[in-house]
Amino acid sequence: MFKSILKSAAVVATFGMVMAPAAPAVAAVAKPPASFQGQWWTHPLGCEYSRAGRPGETMWFLIVNTRKKGCPAYIAGNTWGGIYRAEGSKS
Repeated sequence: MFKSILKSAAVVATFGMVMAPAAPAVAAVAKPPASFQGQWWTHPLGCEYSRAGRPGETMWFLIVNTRKKGCPAYIAGNTWGGIYRAEGSKS
């Protein structure tokens, strides 16, 4: 650890700044296009979702045996009353 502190101090002395790792970018919610009419949709990460919802409402729920890290439990499309967040918790 002491060596890494010395290396950091040498970088600051040489370049006058400390380089920190970049923060991860926040990705937008991936969801099917509004014109999509199918019953099932595959997320870019490979998880599969099934369409559900009341008339005029569209929700996409994760098919559990296709779950992968980073895929939300559900994706909200058109919903009544705004009671759902844009996506559910990620596994």
